[in-house]
Amino acid sequence: MTNEQNERYLRLRKSLIEARFSSMNDRQREAVFATEGPLLILAGAGSGKTTVLIHRIANLLLYGRAASSESVPFYVNGEDLEFLETVQKAVGAAKDKGAAAVAEAFAAHDEERAAKLLREYPPEPWQILAITFTNKAANELRERLERMLGERGREVAASTFHSACVRILRADGDRLGYRPGFTIYDADDSQRVVKNVLKDLNLSDRNFPPRTVLSVIGQAKDALESPREFAERAQGAGDFRLTKIAAIYEAYQRRLREANALDFDDLISQTVRLFSEFPDVLEKYQHRWKYIMVDEYQDTNRSQFELVRMLSQAHRNLCVVGDDDQSIYRFRGATIENILSFEETFEGARVIRLEQNYRSTQTILDAANHVIEHNRGRKGKTLWTDAGAGEKVAVYHAADERDEAREIASRIERSHAAGHAWRDHAVLYRINAQSQAIEQQMVLAGVPYKVVGGQRFFDRKEVRDVIANLSVLNNPADELRLSRILNEPKRGIGDATVERAREIA
Repeated sequence: MTNEQNERYLRLRKSLIEARFSSMNDRQREAVFATEGPLLILAGAGSGKTTVLIHRIANLLLYGRAASSESVPFYVNGEDLEFLETVQKAVGAAKDKGAAAVAEAFAAHDEERAAKLLREYPPEPWQILAITFTNKAANELRERLERMLGERGREVAASTFHSACVRILRADGDRLGYRPGFTIYDADDSQRVVKNVLKDLNLSDRNFPPRTVLSVIGQAKDALESPREFAERAQGAGDFRLTKIAAIYEAYQRRLREANALDFDDLISQTVRLFSEFPDVLEKYQHRWKYIMVDEYQDTNRSQFELVRMLSQAHRNLCVVGDDDQSIYRFRGATIENILSFEETFEGARVIRLEQNYRSTQTILDAANHVIEHNRGRKGKTLWTDAGAGEKVAVYHAADERDEAREIASRIERSHAAGHAWRDHAVLYRINAQSQAIEQQMVLAGVPYKVVGGQRFFDRKEVRDVIANLSVLNNPADELRLSRILNEPKRGIGDATVERAREIA
């Protein structure tokens, strides 16, 4: 084509791709189109970060890196330019009617042909890895992509850190000595193993509470510290308690290995170990996932950071989304430095701030901004909205939890009397222990309520018993789960018999 035709093509491509994502604001679109190289998206609360992630994946699958490219495909001809101009006219007429009308305009004019003419090196869905912190978020991402792109949207590798690592270890964990049918121990299973270890080491669970011991071991695993390295650190510090926990850690890991089992912290730390010790395995996954995206990056720990760093080394197309002002999991080992030092860690990284809020009024945002501006070690951003000022913030300084509960119930009653339905109200509290006083006052005031949450499905005894039976069928070496079901229901098998059988085994 001539230079004039090339310029026409580039203008059409830019116009049509931007129209496809016209429902987004300027900063959001900038993040969607920044497909190559390391990218940090600082997303304030309510700024639409999930929408950005979904549209960024959609842009990659539809157009690849075309949005930021100045090259013209060799196969485009004059007839194709006329076709694209026809699509542009239809899309332009639909823009004022919203995103749905724009999508319909594309669909009505052979969207697949248009995408083929516009795209540049689009990845396959399975070449994109999107890591979220919950299975619910991963499922939501896949469902929304499917609604947007059809079946290809569900083929994106969207998962949590743990589920991604499980798949890797099921496939390649034999290199570390794990058989594919390994069992994954939850917190309750792990506590029972620690109790058995304490008994073997003649240590009291009063002096070494299993939950506390597991917390220390978990922190060591998050820091990629082996039992030997942990023991050396404890001895170097001359800390008697840590030295004993080091012995527990070593025995605990030995028992897990004998049972062909891993705990949740092992899933990530052992995957990092697999990649470190077997570069060919790492290379396989580096080439599988050309684009990696991580949500809630501010809450990642050392092992999660190392996993992401290793996987993204080959292509460097790493996009992380987070908010340094929303980091709340330091007590679980989260390292805020991961997000604060992103630009130093990944050379050439871009930073895009999403500051427009779609959830709150400006009064609420002003209050939040004045609180978080005092945070130490933050990158800085100012949330704003075009939703108006809204009502003023009300603060009530309660004498104690009962006084607080009375005030909450009283405000709900007044609001209901003013015409609002009971279901229009919600009470948020930080920990479950706070609900007792509030529930009591709701009963006294005659306010109908429903507590959302409670015991999780997989924590129920009958569910855990079924899982234990299935685990032993799948992994006969799982001594812990076997001991749970030997006498459930009652079969007259006592502890002494079980202990004798364990000694023989």
